[in-house]
Amino acid sequence: MKNNVIKVRASVTAVAAAVGMTMAMGSSAPDWLGGIAPISMAQAQDGTPKGAAGPTGDHGARGSKAGDGGGRGAGQGGPSSDSDAKGPRFGGSGSKPAPGDQGGRPVWAQEGVPSDVELGRLSVVRAPAQVLDRQLQEALATLSPAFYNAVISIANAPTTPAEKLAALIALVKQSFTDPTMVRVDSPLQNLALYKDVFVDGIIAASTGTISATTYNSALLVMAVFIGSAADKTIPITQATVDAINKIMALTPAAGAPTSAEVSNWAEEVRKAIAEAHG
Repeated sequence: MKNNVIKVRASVTAVAAAVGMTMAMGSSAPDWLGGIAPISMAQAQDGTPKGAAGPTGDHGARGSKAGDGGGRGAGQGGPSSDSDAKGPRFGGSGSKPAPGDQGGRPVWAQEGVPSDVELGRLSVVRAPAQVLDRQLQEALATLSPAFYNAVISIANAPTTPAEKLAALIALVKQSFTDPTMVRVDSPLQNLALYKDVFVDGIIAASTGTISATTYNSALLVMAVFIGSAADKTIPITQATVDAINKIMALTPAAGAPTSAEVSNWAEEVRKAIAEAHG
């Protein structure tokens, strides 16, 4: 993996404090589900320790890795032509309610996703399962591990949350100009990869395995997938991530990155993408 020297902006500490981010500082845990408890920004800066979280349970179902292979599209690099478009509505038999469902309401609607949560491009998460499975297979066949391994290196480095934030922002912007740091842009592929990494922190692509198995690395990789799938102009909130998890039937276990933490970091990724895209 190619490591790049990243300049830290002087104002980043204020930015990180403003969004109230939390992140675990340890990177030696063998399993991110093992519960390295997050610590506050103030604690991260003055070294105040905080106890570890408890044991964890099982996650939601992993996306199929043996589904329809689909075509090999680009799906990577800079923002696609639909970056500001609203998510498509999926029609056809795949989106029809199962026989006997009263009112024809889809699962995500029955589970109480607030109607005022604006998902934009993220609304493609409502696609039939087979669509996401097909997009996952396409992503696994074309994924470039270098960018995501760089994200993991930032996450696991013995640095403060502010320094991690500065490095992550710089890396996201670098993906627009550096052909060796290719970031997936497709909303469907990013959401499929988010679901895939949610279970155990592992993405087994044909081009290499991405191992986000520490608390910090799982948090940053999840945030990158959500931030890359989102619209550039629609803020990402905890309600956004809660809605995605609910639609996908994913439940974070105790000790895993929370939707609040993922949304905070995903919002910073979204803003970095918007700034780099212009």
